[in-house]
Amino acid sequence: MSIMVPRFKYLMVDGEIVPYEEAKIHILTPAVRYGATAFEGIRAYWNKGQRQLYLFRCMEHFERLLQSAKLMGMENCSYQPQSLIEISIDLLRKNSVKEDVHIRPCLFVSGEGSIQASGPVSFGIGIAPAGTVLPKGGWKQKPFRMAVSSWRRIEDNSMPPRIKVAANYQNARMALLQAEYDGYDGVVLLDAMGHVTEEARACVFLVIDGVLVTPQVSNDILDSITRASVIKIFTDVYGIDVVERDVDRTELYLADEIFLAGTALGITPVGLVDRITVSDAIPGRITTDVDKVYSDVARGSVDSYAEWRTPVYN
Repeated sequence: MSIMVPRFKYLMVDGEIVPYEEAKIHILTPAVRYGATAFEGIRAYWNKGQRQLYLFRCMEHFERLLQSAKLMGMENCSYQPQSLIEISIDLLRKNSVKEDVHIRPCLFVSGEGSIQASGPVSFGIGIAPAGTVLPKGGWKQKPFRMAVSSWRRIEDNSMPPRIKVAANYQNARMALLQAEYDGYDGVVLLDAMGHVTEEARACVFLVIDGVLVTPQVSNDILDSITRASVIKIFTDVYGIDVVERDVDRTELYLADEIFLAGTALGITPVGLVDRITVSDAIPGRITTDVDKVYSDVARGSVDSYAEWRTPVYN
């Protein structure tokens, strides 16, 4: 069996920074057996010119983490967002991170409890290098190819997508496995009414006749922080509102532009849907504009939206 060699030497468990190999939990925890884990994905962007690492919208991410834990019935979650930010900064400094990374905090039910166990609750943070779903060279080498899944999206009255928990992501995992087998890079799921929800890892935006359209939060999507950022950026840049409404499957085939927005994927232009080309499979003007502003803001290359960035180094 191959042994994973960590890129970063330290992780955080219950407020203590520990060597990578010491961050372990038992296989009988409800977190392992039943998916009783609330988690987040937070990006940190390295600005080489400033020699600064910026956490992007970390306050909002940690607030959502605690909301997810509440809806999962986790007891005694006494953590506060600000303290979790400070712990994350300590961990990034301990690892001397000077590159783009993905921070992975989680709250999970530890011990050897039953399926309905609400505690004890443990907290951990891991760090991973920031990756991309597109090959080196990006869309110029190969456009992002997306399928519409035959699997339906989980819904609010069964496994609420608005909370970010490990068990929910089996829905996305099954859809991605099928899409990968069929030769696609990503997959979008429909709800019970046949409306577009989201890509398995990101929200979906369509440009139709110069208007930016996206499914509503009530369309069984994650209440995405990146989605909210894109809506704010687009409104400020273009001076018009983003339309949040039901989106039909066929609109994916007829849209002028499509892009995905999420912490892990950033702004990813979609070139094909079910092997139907989106425009010329080249990112359009709105996709390009949103991507540039989002990237500049997250990396601290511009002064605007400074409240979204938390610097790691003094």
